[in-house]
Amino acid sequence: MAVFYPFHGRGVALAALFLATGALAQATRQQASGADVLVYEAREGDTLIGLGERMLAHPQDWRRVAELNRIVAPRRIPVGTRLRIPVSLLKHVPRDGTVLAAVGDASLQSPDGVRRPLRAGDPVAPGSLVRTAVNGYVTVRLADGSVLRIQADTEARLDASRQYEQAGFFSSVWEVLKGRVEALVTHMTGGEPRFQVKTPQAVLGVRGTEFRVDADAARSQTRGETLTGAVAVQGSGRETLMPAGFGTVTRTDGAPGKPSPLPAAPDLSTLPTLQERILVRFQLPPVRHAVAYRGQVAEDEQFQIVREEVTSPTAQLRFANLPDGDYVLRARAIDEQGLESADAIHRFRLKARPEAPIAAAPAPGSKWRTATVPFSWAAHPQAWRYRLQIATTADFQQPLLDRDDLQDTALVVPLPPGDYLWRVATTAAGQDRGPWGDALRFAVRPQPAALPPPQVTDDTLAFQMQGEPRQVFELQLGRDAGFASLAGSERTADTRIVLPKPQEGGVFHVRYRAVDPDGFVGPWTAPQQLVLPACVRSGFGDCLQAGGRLAVSPP
Repeated sequence: MAVFYPFHGRGVALAALFLATGALAQATRQQASGADVLVYEAREGDTLIGLGERMLAHPQDWRRVAELNRIVAPRRIPVGTRLRIPVSLLKHVPRDGTVLAAVGDASLQSPDGVRRPLRAGDPVAPGSLVRTAVNGYVTVRLADGSVLRIQADTEARLDASRQYEQAGFFSSVWEVLKGRVEALVTHMTGGEPRFQVKTPQAVLGVRGTEFRVDADAARSQTRGETLTGAVAVQGSGRETLMPAGFGTVTRTDGAPGKPSPLPAAPDLSTLPTLQERILVRFQLPPVRHAVAYRGQVAEDEQFQIVREEVTSPTAQLRFANLPDGDYVLRARAIDEQGLESADAIHRFRLKARPEAPIAAAPAPGSKWRTATVPFSWAAHPQAWRYRLQIATTADFQQPLLDRDDLQDTALVVPLPPGDYLWRVATTAAGQDRGPWGDALRFAVRPQPAALPPPQVTDDTLAFQMQGEPRQVFELQLGRDAGFASLAGSERTADTRIVLPKPQEGGVFHVRYRAVDPDGFVGPWTAPQQLVLPACVRSGFGDCLQAGGRLAVSPP
């Protein structure tokens, strides 16, 4: 097992205040012969029996103090004598922690085995086990002001929380059975270590520092990351320094690994400050040597109210099911050892509701060869009104149409030929304007030119199409206005179409349409009437009446 100590000069005396019988005596704590001790400087009138009554949990333990300090006359202690008193013998009182915040599925199992949901303000007594589900987060403040943030899918027990009233310091021990915790330990007078986090593989003892612990049950290892201060790591007879910005991995069957620099934090300076979609996406700039990224979204900068957390193998973080509001994102890069970078912080606002209605027409990429374009969208259940914009540029700075008073879900708009974008949004009751939907592109192209009169011969009808390069033309000659019965039809890339002339004559109907190179099929032109006389043949076989008359059919 590895042991983690803060690098503040172990073995050096640390100042502590000690009040005794109304007078100020001086005491220090140090580590001697492997034991954590308080060094007390005797004053006039002190006796070991009297000190035992005032300072020790069991007054009769004054004999152990006498033996440790080789005192043969317990009732006569020379003034100025420095007495070493084991901290384990000092009088102390248990102190509960307090839940500052509890989010999601989080529970506490008390020392008597009773399990209950956790809420802000609940006490956490020594011996209590805190459990969080995959959506649960708990923040606990200890009696000395230190804070432990218990992350999702974690089990952590407060093994001990003590106040040494006479010496003026606290001592806390957490055991993380699995999962992740983040500790912010206050810097107060007293010895070391007075705040410990134990895992199945390691013990991390800190004072006046900020660090993270991940007890990875799947890999049977513990990862520690120092954010401020420094930690000395001991294990298997070896010791190494883990300064701020470094992390280490401790495995069950080995000593702590060599401290490694934490990966660089992601740069969030270019991320948007406004999100307008239910699915929130953040594309992070890739970090060198990162194999994954962690992101959390919270309501507060202390990340006590965490709403969503994701781990992604790519630099894109996605969050779903967040209500509209103001949030803080913190992101970290993760290296191949599983060590995580310092936090990168980004504040943003989510305004995704009421959602934009589903756009129906014009469809994205569609083309129209009509004088008017029909716009339509699905009805939104919260809609009071709809907003519609049409523009020629993606920034919509100078929209051609800007309506915010639409109550119906359709509008027909006359538009000249050109390339356009359109978007629609929902306004709910109370003038609650939702975000614009995605801008959709469409094009309006010139309508097909009117069909000129054909060239009529005894046996043929020749039509000259008017269109654009690389178009394919379809022409129909019908015996009825509905073109149910065709006297002729042709599809060709040639602008000149020749059909056999119906010899029986009569009233016919003709129309055509163009197919663009991209496959877009334009509308049929308005049907036109073609009146052809019957062909009466001469004795030589010539058609005596070959003319015809073309007219636009009435609507």
